[in-house]
Amino acid sequence: MRMPPVLNAISLVLAVSLAGCSLLGGQSRTDVDSVARKGVVKDDLIVPGKRIGPVAVGMSVSQLYDVMGAPTQSEKGRGTERYVFEDLEVVMDDADQSVISVATQSADYATADDIKVGLADLGVRAKLAKLSGRLLIKEEGGTISYFTAGMMVLVSGGHVKSIAVRSVPGAPNG
Repeated sequence: MRMPPVLNAISLVLAVSLAGCSLLGGQSRTDVDSVARKGVVKDDLIVPGKRIGPVAVGMSVSQLYDVMGAPTQSEKGRGTERYVFEDLEVVMDDADQSVISVATQSADYATADDIKVGLADLGVRAKLAKLSGRLLIKEEGGTISYFTAGMMVLVSGGHVKSIAVRSVPGAPNG
């Protein structure tokens, strides 16, 4: 069976593009292998219950350091350690030395539904209403917190100020 000309053209463009990317100095094979080996994803996606960008819930302290380097701030809490990086704030569990939550105040990160810092409150409500599962809304003073399975969205002044991700009880972290 013969392939339609459009599919031939798409295949050719993809092959040439991939070859061109490798010649232009994209990620080396070593970089790709090390990222795959560690299970680290380098993007700007917020995945509720899983991760924000390269930092995942359940990640070990050594993986966090490998991915993010040294924090700009750190603070010891009760059974936790909080690390602040340029765009992310990470809380580690002292007992097992793993990430228990990741938060951002940067508009550079967004969910697949485009929930991100700076989005208007009405937009957040509309997008969260489409998600399956329970939505808890807590209002205190001029701040509204939206809690879904694995994500908390903080709204103040009518716009999203921060988004945090933590594990969903009973769900695997991987």
